[in-house]
Amino acid sequence: MKNKVLAFVILLVVCFVPKRQFATIVVSNGTGGGDWGAPATWTPGVPGCGDTITIKAGDIVTIAAQQDYSEPGCASPMFITIDGTLDFPVNGPKLRLPCNSGVMINAGGSLTASGGGGGGSANFLEICGVTVWRKADGDQFGPLIFGTPLPIELLSFEANVNEDRVDVKWVTTTEINNDFFTIERSVDAENWEVVLIASGAGNSNQVIDYFEIDYEPLAGITYYRLKQTDFDGKYSYSNIVPVKFEVNTSGGGIINLFPSPANPGETVYVEFEDINGAEFLVVLRDIKGREFYSKVIVNVENGKLVGVPIEREIPTGIYLITATSENQMYSQKLIIK
Repeated sequence: MKNKVLAFVILLVVCFVPKRQFATIVVSNGTGGGDWGAPATWTPGVPGCGDTITIKAGDIVTIAAQQDYSEPGCASPMFITIDGTLDFPVNGPKLRLPCNSGVMINAGGSLTASGGGGGGSANFLEICGVTVWRKADGDQFGPLIFGTPLPIELLSFEANVNEDRVDVKWVTTTEINNDFFTIERSVDAENWEVVLIASGAGNSNQVIDYFEIDYEPLAGITYYRLKQTDFDGKYSYSNIVPVKFEVNTSGGGIINLFPSPANPGETVYVEFEDINGAEFLVVLRDIKGREFYSKVIVNVENGKLVGVPIEREIPTGIYLITATSENQMYSQKLIIK
């Protein structure tokens, strides 16, 4: 009989840590620093709108000319991490950042204004039109945060059973310093395993839709959650979504794979045990759902062997071989060394 599916879908409104819009990660040169506007100061180049920026320990990056990333010219948040020194050596220049930006000074890092003379507001740091530090405030040392380097704002998170798989969807409205997402699942909501990893957008103030697939769901009730990890390694979790996945297969058969693990260039044989059917679709996919082989097999009966060639160019990793008919679905995990 056909797969029977029940899914619980929970929409969440959660705050994570903001990030950026497909931004570039810009890092100081590690050889002493230099002027903010000089290409030689940075890898891969001078910071731009929406970038995530790190000033390495031991580097002094100076702002000797106006650096204006304020809105409306720049609408994507920027996130600056200071492990070295950000210095204003000349009276007058300011650093203006767009809304939702953040500046984090880690322990050992500093924000200074070494230029002599001038008024207390000769140099300042501004975020979203608000001055968060000025020369009169004196040198600042980490750990310290200016602005609001919030986690992502998660508008919704869903897990839906879709025939022989679970579709996982989520939507963010704001992201700052967001490196990647990890989809995790559990049978008891206490012990978790990684299903897959998806890249984040970095910094963003736009609505972004994400979609991933668990091609090897667990039978019964499974709990899913979303883990968000920043570029600095900090992480947060979403709420938990329960999903009930039921698969009924006539005959209770299985498929066996050999050799397993396999090497590129080999042929993996699929053995149908206690399975009979007029037609099965055999597919080889990686854990991200990318298809590497597909073939329709006819007149399947108990003990039949089907060869799945493993191309020499196929990357090593974990794969899934599925055999699906109109009313049956079987799968086995395959490791390619």
